[in-house]
Amino acid sequence: MPPHTSTVPFVPVVMGGELATYTLARAFHAELGVRTTVMTRGVPAPVRGSAIIDNEVVPGLDDLDEVVAAVHRVADARPGHRVMLMGTMDWWVERLGALRHRFDERVVVPYPELPLIERLSDKERFAQVCAEVGVAHPRTVVVDHAVAEQDVAGMLADLRPPLVVKPADSPAFHGLLYAGKQKVGYAADVAELLALRRVMTGAGYAGALVVQERVPGGDEQMRVLTTYSDGSGRVRWGRMGHVLLEDHDPGMIGNPLAIVHGASSSAMADATRLLEHVGWTGWANFDIKVDPRDGREHFFELNPRLGRSHGYLTAAGHPVATPWVREHVEGLDPYEGLDVGAETDDWLYSIVPVPLLRRYVTDPRTKERLARIRRTGRVVRPFVYGPDRGRDRRLAQLKNDVLYARSFARHYRRPVTS
Repeated sequence: MPPHTSTVPFVPVVMGGELATYTLARAFHAELGVRTTVMTRGVPAPVRGSAIIDNEVVPGLDDLDEVVAAVHRVADARPGHRVMLMGTMDWWVERLGALRHRFDERVVVPYPELPLIERLSDKERFAQVCAEVGVAHPRTVVVDHAVAEQDVAGMLADLRPPLVVKPADSPAFHGLLYAGKQKVGYAADVAELLALRRVMTGAGYAGALVVQERVPGGDEQMRVLTTYSDGSGRVRWGRMGHVLLEDHDPGMIGNPLAIVHGASSSAMADATRLLEHVGWTGWANFDIKVDPRDGREHFFELNPRLGRSHGYLTAAGHPVATPWVREHVEGLDPYEGLDVGAETDDWLYSIVPVPLLRRYVTDPRTKERLARIRRTGRVVRPFVYGPDRGRDRRLAQLKNDVLYARSFARHYRRPVTS
């Protein structure tokens, strides 16, 4: 896509140095021709040596006062520029939402107000919103930390095992360390759930547990849907990706790793109804699973940001940075006259090395589709970007591929499909 030239000088600033940080910086460079300032505690591999990133090392990023000061230092160094401040993890989005009123007029935080972020990020409250607007969601029970063990079985009597177990307080869970920790837990029955609860409590987790019935099906039943809502709360655009493979590392389980073109007018209608009901603004990212028994699309959660795998939007030819900048920096309509890419073109976005897909994606029709996409060359890898091809970038992609090859060899188990 041809670069958009902003009418207002600005500098994008992203907190944290994850893979999604790099793909976001890549989008700003490809679409707008600008470098991104990334603030990290150290110098992580995803951004090390990048020609499109200025890496500011700020050891005190856990100190909110230091965050505010560091952002204002960037603004001081770029007179006449606005600072567009972003995060690629939920806790950073929440933290920036809490800090937005401490930044001066030079700093733009393009997220909804904190109470709305917290409402939609909370798994229990998200389930309530789904029920309010009639969006399918896995049957859910929230078990508070104060509930006695002898009462848990009664609370879960209406749920059919196996059970999916998630921490309601994701930021608190993120910092826990204990043997066998999993991002998402599974329990064959109430006894296993209680055993998992004891382990988490012993590690210091004092939040509630979200317990759900498992929607059957493997990785290929998953979908990812990204939408953009303008400042009035109107959903302006959305695009679905069909997930081929998810992460199977216990600490990262469920993260999409390979995505191809997908479409669903019903999922888009559900997302629009939900978002406009609460008045959401900006990007939203949904994890969805299609029940193979009846084709129903179950919305699992809303991420209040671009998802970790938002590179699939770049693969689809959709601008990621431009709508944000048009609306929040330039004060323009985010989509008027903007080329959003063809809806029917086939493409692949793969965080894992493509040869892994030939081994771990088993559906014959999907394998044929992958071969066809590879022949057309419409394959996007996160760290393979023409203007940023230095030694450190090649090493970042190589390290990424080796780690995923090892991870799948160690952790992959054929998903339960029924």
